[in-house]
Amino acid sequence: MKYFAQGLLITLIGLFLFSSCEKSDSIGLEVDPTDSIHGKYIEDFNINTVTVRDDSLYASNMAQYPLGSFDDPILGSTEAALALKLSLPSSAFTFGTAPLLDSAVLVFRYGREFYGDSLSTSYRIDVHEINEEYNSSGYYSNKVWSYENVPAGSKANITHFAWNDSIYVTQIVKDGPDTAVKVAPQLRIRLDNFAATKLITADAAIFTNNTTFNNYLHGLFLKVTKEQANATGGITFLNLAATDVVSRLDVFYRNTNDSGTQDTNVAAFNVTLETAAITHNYDGTPVKTQLDNPAQTFSTTYVQPMGGLKTKVTFPGLNQLKQLGNIAINKAELVVYTEENTTGILKPAPVLTLYQTDIAGQRQPVPDQSSYLYGSSFDSAKN
Repeated sequence: MKYFAQGLLITLIGLFLFSSCEKSDSIGLEVDPTDSIHGKYIEDFNINTVTVRDDSLYASNMAQYPLGSFDDPILGSTEAALALKLSLPSSAFTFGTAPLLDSAVLVFRYGREFYGDSLSTSYRIDVHEINEEYNSSGYYSNKVWSYENVPAGSKANITHFAWNDSIYVTQIVKDGPDTAVKVAPQLRIRLDNFAATKLITADAAIFTNNTTFNNYLHGLFLKVTKEQANATGGITFLNLAATDVVSRLDVFYRNTNDSGTQDTNVAAFNVTLETAAITHNYDGTPVKTQLDNPAQTFSTTYVQPMGGLKTKVTFPGLNQLKQLGNIAINKAELVVYTEENTTGILKPAPVLTLYQTDIAGQRQPVPDQSSYLYGSSFDSAKN
């Protein structure tokens, strides 16, 4: 598979030159040469291209959230972590009489995609407790979160993210035998009992409402580490808005029920806020050369999603078209080729978007486009 790459950019512009003419009352007369339509075809119009950093993303309320660690010889390293905020199972929640912890498990529905190495890389996911206030407002992807150094839980030796595989889990049945059920593809991470006991042993006032609860437990932070230092790694995606698998922390515990016997229960602390935290490092890569020389032009440039890279395209000689007089542009195309001689494991980007910026630096559609959001699809036949 191939890395994301943009190759030589070619603009094809078809121009029709029109001169003014007056209406004639005669039919069948010879055409006056001054009234004829002249066409001109311009190929390889002069343009400048350079790779620049993309803007950070609004990283809350996303359709899918990236999670992983990926290294690329051209695009550098990408780390995608996840901050979560939890809510109470109910107001004035209680674990009941003499609760005893069995386990605590984070549950997430996998998304639709995985990019990277699913064969020779193993991963470890660490869960840390956030030690700063997690506001209800959204955050951008470049926010640096503060969290406890010692993980509250880990999941190691993940040989691949089974984003497309259903699994069996044990379902707790109150006042009855537990049973195994088949569920949708999901990521399950067990917390350490010491960390989970923090919930079981908390004072009852902590569970009065979500405000008191979030003051006690600000949130959780998930980050991925490649267990082989030189491995490629990968990025998986989580669907935290799924309804078939609700994103949550399940706390399994035993307490004394109304009949005086012990029973196993589960309390679900649902995820109410989530934010992607994404970092890119381009040190020692061809990309870094272009980032350090924004005034130069390069024939091969790069694009990268998740607040990574974009290609800036400028037309320094566009005003020269005025020398052709009064013209009408029939067609203009920006043709982008992908680099063929790559050895990466990623396919070319399926869609590229094109936009211009206004005086305030905000993205706006090019005048002939209704929207830049949907972009242009990759043509695999023409590369």
